[in-house]
Amino acid sequence: MFVEDYRELRIESAEKIANRCFLFEKFVNDLLEQEPDTLHFKHSEARLAIHAHCHAKSIMNPAFMRRLAERLPGRKAIVLDTACCGMAGAFGALAEKYDLSVRVAQDLIDKLENQGSETQIIASGTSCRHQIRHLKNIRPKHMAEVLAGALLGTPNRES
Repeated sequence: MFVEDYRELRIESAEKIANRCFLFEKFVNDLLEQEPDTLHFKHSEARLAIHAHCHAKSIMNPAFMRRLAERLPGRKAIVLDTACCGMAGAFGALAEKYDLSVRVAQDLIDKLENQGSETQIIASGTSCRHQIRHLKNIRPKHMAEVLAGALLGTPNRES
């Protein structure tokens, strides 16, 4: 909204605001590229499958999300080649749109079923996580949850 809509609406200071907006995953990825020793993560052999939110795909290439996930030692990740989850905010929750929502989600659901039950699913979109949980009965996590669960703690640093 701040990056695109404010500019289109010609809201004062839109450019200044847009330049200060970023996705959580992009912020952490960029931080770790610049300062790789900032965070330390536990090793865990795990497979991660990432469903990038439509919004993220509309403004950037989500390939960096795989690199971010693979900064976690032992993890192997893929960014699923998926389209919309079908929820689109409250759209899929409307009774008259439910069947369409499920049809739109079918490609995503098929790809999730091909991942295997041991694969952790990551989806940054709130509505995406809701849709996946509803249609697949699994609990996808936000990348922030995955990163937080993998943190070792802060190393002692001299002030």
